[in-house]
Amino acid sequence: MKLWRVISPFFIMMGLVFYASIHTFGQAKTSPSFSKQERDSIFAYYNFSNVDSLPLADRITNVSFFLKGAYFYQQDSLIYKGLLQKTWLLGKVKQYDSAIKYTYKLYDLAIKNRDTINIEKALIKLGIYYKGNNQLTEAFKVYNEHFKLSRITKDSIRSGRSLLKMANIQTSLGDYSGSKTTAVDGVGYIEGTSDLRSLSGLYHIISVANLDQKNYKEAFKYNTRALGLAKDSLSIKAIGLNNILMFQNTKALILAGQGKYKPAITLLKALVSDSIVQKDNVEYARVLANLGYVKWQEEPKNKSSKEILIKASLIRKEIGDTEGLIINNIYLTKYYLEKNSIKALQYAEAAYENAKKRRNLVSILEALGFIFDLKENTRKEAKVFNQTYQKLQEVNQSNREIYAVTKYENEKLTNENLVLKAETAKKERQRIINLFVTIIIVLIGGFVMYLLRQRYKREKIREVYNAETRISKKLHDELANDVYHVMNQVQNNKNSGEVLDKLEDIYNRTRDISRENSGFDTEGFYAQELGSMLSSYGSNDTKIIIKDIDMINWPSVTPEKKIILHRILQELMINMKKHSNAALVAVTFKKTSKYIKINYADNGVGFSKKNNFYSNGLRNAENRIKTIGGIFIFDSEKGKGFKAEIKFPS
Repeated sequence: MKLWRVISPFFIMMGLVFYASIHTFGQAKTSPSFSKQERDSIFAYYNFSNVDSLPLADRITNVSFFLKGAYFYQQDSLIYKGLLQKTWLLGKVKQYDSAIKYTYKLYDLAIKNRDTINIEKALIKLGIYYKGNNQLTEAFKVYNEHFKLSRITKDSIRSGRSLLKMANIQTSLGDYSGSKTTAVDGVGYIEGTSDLRSLSGLYHIISVANLDQKNYKEAFKYNTRALGLAKDSLSIKAIGLNNILMFQNTKALILAGQGKYKPAITLLKALVSDSIVQKDNVEYARVLANLGYVKWQEEPKNKSSKEILIKASLIRKEIGDTEGLIINNIYLTKYYLEKNSIKALQYAEAAYENAKKRRNLVSILEALGFIFDLKENTRKEAKVFNQTYQKLQEVNQSNREIYAVTKYENEKLTNENLVLKAETAKKERQRIINLFVTIIIVLIGGFVMYLLRQRYKREKIREVYNAETRISKKLHDELANDVYHVMNQVQNNKNSGEVLDKLEDIYNRTRDISRENSGFDTEGFYAQELGSMLSSYGSNDTKIIIKDIDMINWPSVTPEKKIILHRILQELMINMKKHSNAALVAVTFKKTSKYIKINYADNGVGFSKKNNFYSNGLRNAENRIKTIGGIFIFDSEKGKGFKAEIKFPS
């Protein structure tokens, strides 16, 4: 190594001489030729950039000289080669800004030449360097572009890999619902291929997202799927032993989340003793920290957990694992929270500083949450918290509810500071009191108005429902029966076959209208009636799948909402029956903390959005759901089926 450092200026001097020669040569020629001798000359610099024993700085210098020659001789193939090498070397020394800059040169050249292979390489590199630089939004965008490109080239494995990377980023941003959706889509591309590594990674992401959402049953299911792919030595090699050990680490955390501390600790101890884990300092420190944390969860007074956590912190400091240190400091904050508030605050602030270095928005908010609890004057932190929270909302709008509690604590703290200041000035205090009284009056008035409007809406819904039921009864009891009576009379006339067919058609249509508007139970047997209604639209040609309808607590849903939901789903099923020619229809029910969501999907003919697709049925569905504060979203492409999402407050 020392020898190369002594002679490396020689190569730099060679580069300067070479640059001067091609600069002079360029003045003599308007269209430079490129002989074999000249090619060999500049390739010497490329070869030096590949010498592992050279310092990375010298290797970068050599590839820079190679690039100058490639640009001078206008050789795109060599420019590609030089840019790929230079960005790789810049990435190795973590000069991500420069790596991104030169990768865009690679991307622009590939776009100019319509070179799909190098466009793809550039996008992958940009994703890696943006993520390494913790510019997660930009990384997500370029991986999304790579996903689009993979779909155009019909490369399902690369599509799935892009979605895996995107799901990983969403998890880092705390968007667990979005992460699961993206990963599930990725599974659709990878499942059935030979890429077990990516498939297991997608299962792992779904498992981690469910773990973070405390949905331990689903987390365990997908963790088991990820581990289940490692059936033999070939599949273990394909997935990677390090990845399998990581999945086992996650399994231990899921067990701990379920309160099964002893099997979790047993598994983590086995991982800590594993020779492969011990060789990887990053993974060893991760497992060690989790072991200390789970031991503390099992017994908060267990002092050995503190020693294990501190040991993991020292390893992470030594190897410069900033992300790992954030987690370690959060663990130690929790450990000291009830024991020593001063130490707890120190670790929380250390986590906060490391999170700022990594620009990790989720960890910044988590650390600030502990600081608010432990520190008296947090005005400065509160300002940072608000700015960070707003930024995270912009990056991840679909995941706003995750930090609602922490935001509330911050607002509460701000109000307490205002009251504290107001105590020093009587006028200010009185103004604030008056302001609060006014707000309370306005809120009470608004609440009363809201109740009255809701009552009015419920009455209107009931009126519509009763009117529909009356119409249905009248159609059935009077009109349909009268038509049937006439049919019997006409049937006795042998020459009235055509009239009889028309009457039968009218009769069937009347019975259909009657069935569509008939009454139903909104109380004890609502789920059974709703399921029966949906199933009634099935046939030998159309299979209806109804999922998780019994998982909804229907008795807690108001009758008005049940009526609206029944009618909307009926509209969708009627539309399907009349227009879609679907062979498969799936209706999935899901309950969140605030909403009930129903997803409808069929594999019918669909329709083009460029045409007049906004039918009366869909307009009725949208108008109905608005009356209960819900939303109705649908999507379709010609030949690609129809999808709809119904969502309303539970």
